[in-house]
Amino acid sequence: MQQSLKRYLLFISFCILLIACTSQYRKMQKTNGDIGCIEKFRPVFNGTVYHTKVDVVGKHLSGLLVIKKMPDSSMRIVFTSEIGFKFFDFGFSKDSGFKVYYILPQMDKKAVIKTLRKDFELVMMYNTTAVGSHILKDKENFYYAFPQEKGLNYYVVDSACSELRLMQRSSKRKAVVEAIMQQYNNGVPDTIGITHKNFNFTIGLKRVEKK
Repeated sequence: MQQSLKRYLLFISFCILLIACTSQYRKMQKTNGDIGCIEKFRPVFNGTVYHTKVDVVGKHLSGLLVIKKMPDSSMRIVFTSEIGFKFFDFGFSKDSGFKVYYILPQMDKKAVIKTLRKDFELVMMYNTTAVGSHILKDKENFYYAFPQEKGLNYYVVDSACSELRLMQRSSKRKAVVEAIMQQYNNGVPDTIGITHKNFNFTIGLKRVEKK
C-alpha cells in the first residue's frame, strides 16, 4: 500500500513538472510572411497624455502619463499625479538606450525599473529588428515574434494583419505580460492596457482628449 502511494505521488509530481515545462506556443506552426507588416501598428506619440491607473500588489496610483517624441527621436515617458507630483521620468533612445531621469525613492528598485522599462518597450514596439524574428500561427492568429535580451515579444494579429489583437512579453514557455492597444486615431492608440501574469500588476491608460 505504501509503495503504491509512493508510486502515485511520484507520477503526480512528474505530471506537474511536465506541465510546468511545457510551452504554450508548442502547438503553433512556423509560417512565412511579411515580418514588417506590424509596422502599421507602431504607435505615434507626440506629446500624448493619458489618464493612468496603476495597481500593484494592493497599492493604487493614478495620474497623468505623458509620452513624447523628442527632437533626437528618443522617447520620454513622464508619470505624475493629478496635482503634478512626479512618480517617474524615463528616456528611451532609438538604439535601445535607456535613462532614468527621475524615479520616486520608494520605487527606486532595480526590479521595478526593469519591469517598467520592458513594459513600455513592448508597447512602443522597440527591438523589433528582423534578426532572429519569425512568425507562428494557430487556427485564428499570427504571432510575430521578436527575440529580446531574455525571452520574446509577440505581436498577435489576425490572418490579414489588419488588427493588432494582443501583445505579449514571454519567457521560453509562456507569456509573462500581456498588453493591448486599441482605437487608433492618427496613429495614436486611445486605450492601452498592460497586465502581468505572474503577480498582481496592471497599468491602464486612457487618452486625454485635446480640447
